[in-house]
Amino acid sequence: MDEQKRIIIEALTEFLASAKEDENKDRIKSAITMYFKVIVECCDFLIHSQILKVPYNHKERFELLERFFPEIYPKVSSLFKVYRKTYSMIVKKEDLEVIKGGCHQVLKEAKIEEHLPKNIKE
Repeated sequence: MDEQKRIIIEALTEFLASAKEDENKDRIKSAITMYFKVIVECCDFLIHSQILKVPYNHKERFELLERFFPEIYPKVSSLFKVYRKTYSMIVKKEDLEVIKGGCHQVLKEAKIEEHLPKNIKE
């Protein structure tokens, strides 16, 4: 695994651990934020794997997803709308479940789970 992928996996692992901890402590807004950060890292892993680039921001990430990963783009785009609610709106447990489910789906599609530490997969 190259250095950039290793960096992405380390960040993803940390965000996933934080998401689970926040969820267990009923910090819904924080858990949504952390699960979405996991989704972002999955996307960056895919983008880097295919075109050897790491997006600079969400705009660039979504443009690259739309162009190179048209099957993932609509899923992540709809999850981004839920995540954005954390900026200034009330979020609910249902929002967390949507993001969490999407996160696990993107993890599987990106085939990243095999790279995660055993204790974080559980």
